[in-house]
Amino acid sequence: MNSARDKRAVVLLSGGLDSATVLAMAQRQGFQCYALSVHYGQRHSAELDAAKRIASALAAREHRIMGVDLAGIGGSALTDASLAVPESPTSDIPITYVPARNTLLLSLALGWAEVIGAADIFVGVNAVDYSVAGDTRVWIRRCGSGARLAKIADIVAMPPDEYETLAVDPESLEISWRRVIGRHAHKVVGKKCFRVRLERGQQIEITEDHSLYTIENNRIVAVPGAAIRVGTPLVAPFDLSAHASCWESELRFVELSLLRSEKLSTHRKSSVVEVEGYLTNRLGRTRVPLSFALTDDFLRIVGLWLAEGGKEEDGVSRTLAFSIGALEGAAELLGRYFGIYGVSTRKSSRNKFDYSVDSSVFYEVFRRLALLGTAKSGRKRFPAWFWDLSQRQRRIVVAGFWDGDACQVWNGEAPIYQKSHQLIYDLYHCLQLDGIFPTIKRAAHGQLRLALTRRVDFGRFESLYPLWHTGKRESIRRVCAGSGRDKTTGIWKSEALWTAVSAARLPAGSKTRIYNMGGKYDASVRAQSSAFASVPDLNRLINSRLAFLRVLEIEPVCHEIMYDLAVEHCQNFLANGFLAHNSGYPDCRPEFISAFESLATLATKAGVEGARYRINAPLIEMSKAEIIKTGAALGVDYATTISCYQPDAKGAACGKCDSCRLRAAGFAAAGMADPTRYAATSP
Repeated sequence: MNSARDKRAVVLLSGGLDSATVLAMAQRQGFQCYALSVHYGQRHSAELDAAKRIASALAAREHRIMGVDLAGIGGSALTDASLAVPESPTSDIPITYVPARNTLLLSLALGWAEVIGAADIFVGVNAVDYSVAGDTRVWIRRCGSGARLAKIADIVAMPPDEYETLAVDPESLEISWRRVIGRHAHKVVGKKCFRVRLERGQQIEITEDHSLYTIENNRIVAVPGAAIRVGTPLVAPFDLSAHASCWESELRFVELSLLRSEKLSTHRKSSVVEVEGYLTNRLGRTRVPLSFALTDDFLRIVGLWLAEGGKEEDGVSRTLAFSIGALEGAAELLGRYFGIYGVSTRKSSRNKFDYSVDSSVFYEVFRRLALLGTAKSGRKRFPAWFWDLSQRQRRIVVAGFWDGDACQVWNGEAPIYQKSHQLIYDLYHCLQLDGIFPTIKRAAHGQLRLALTRRVDFGRFESLYPLWHTGKRESIRRVCAGSGRDKTTGIWKSEALWTAVSAARLPAGSKTRIYNMGGKYDASVRAQSSAFASVPDLNRLINSRLAFLRVLEIEPVCHEIMYDLAVEHCQNFLANGFLAHNSGYPDCRPEFISAFESLATLATKAGVEGARYRINAPLIEMSKAEIIKTGAALGVDYATTISCYQPDAKGAACGKCDSCRLRAAGFAAAGMADPTRYAATSP
């Protein structure tokens, strides 16, 4: 490959600020730039006129305009005048996506590069609307098999297979399993990241250009992270009970031999060994099968342990300590279960609450099952195999945990406090599978507080979760037997709500009754859903399993890598109790660029002869503000560019389409004046 070829590059130049910036970047790197613009049947020629100005201003070595008629295919608002250009983010891949456009444009650039002997092609694609933090919990299952809740970072790293996740149909608003068609990890260094917290305590960490969902004109629509404000109503699915059937199969055994690879955190060598399919110690008196049975008694003990037990790997004692003396039946349960293995349960001589199990073998069992930790350290977790249990088995674990750690109902709420925050969040997700929608709040001493607050939730919890604690069980039953009604979980008291009421054809006096019942003139944040049952346009929202909850807090966080899923037909997924959006153009993603680069080498004469093509997409992980700052530093005159999807006859930008909004937000975030010429009617 000669040096002349190395310094030539074909740059796709659309006329927008992204491609102008890329042209300037390629020139700064010393390339002789051959600019290529394509008339692909777009609705206007303003961007091609802009491309001519940019190529001239930045002194491209040559500029060509080629023609490909994608309007004959249609399917995009940019090539089909019968389709309206959206003025806000959509719930799916945008209608402004042009089928196969970037594939064809890169193919044309590749052909020209081969003719002129260029090894590099530059394209200004930008993968926006991505990324949630790696510890975000997402529902995942192999198609047709067991489901679990897992960190999205772990999901992205899972081996190739057919996976599904829970998503919401944007039209019917039904929650269902949908096929995952892409798993992505993105570098986000330099991007603004936020932690968003809702009024019922759900929180999620996103980048400035990742969208969640809000309500607008009686529909759910995407809202970018940078546009979310305190008070913005966001969509939070609250009832997943229709999908609990995914966990009908019981997990009867856990293979302890498969878990032995985890090393002790201390230097003390364990006396426990594996002999003939058992765990035992030097004395050989206690023998626990490596194929360890998950009986209901053991599952309840796990719940009690998470609430009132504790043990760190301190390298000295192998005693498991429980503080369960105040709970009827708990001491008997310990004695009965551990007695099967010849292990005694010892009561403390100092008080009536503390019991201990002195067994190096069961210490090793608990270690392998990832159950070690103390309340003081805040390191307790529901182990990974908790999500492999059936929902019935999980209820037994949760009942033991609730027996040991929750409070009786007080002021209409049944709370549970924990320093181990992940216990609280996992408990929240487990309860959602039974249609229970608790609140999560911060509490004193670094604790999180989860509470049942809705009367319907008390009823479901009491009927499904087998509590032993008499006082707690009876206090919940009293709430169930009482009168009163819950405030709706779903409908948000927004202007869109009252607009729908105002526009409805209803009998005389009905609207006044709805205004009064719905609380239009009071200070509460949600109205009674029953108030709106007679408004047809609101029935879809009322009957959905979606809540619309206010944002209470937004705070900055830092991340280097964030993660995302692409979901078939929905482009959204449930994440940390939110409905998270995945949109953007599929041919603007890193995976597409990498795949085309491989194709370029395989499908060309030069590639067969040993050449290697490079597809350069330097903007792909940059924010719009970063792009603008980079171009400005390189001398790009952004007044010569245009980003609008629907400029007027004089080439002025509309100021309303999503592209104009993104451009304007980019200049604002960069702290620079927007040189765009907008139409007189634009805001």
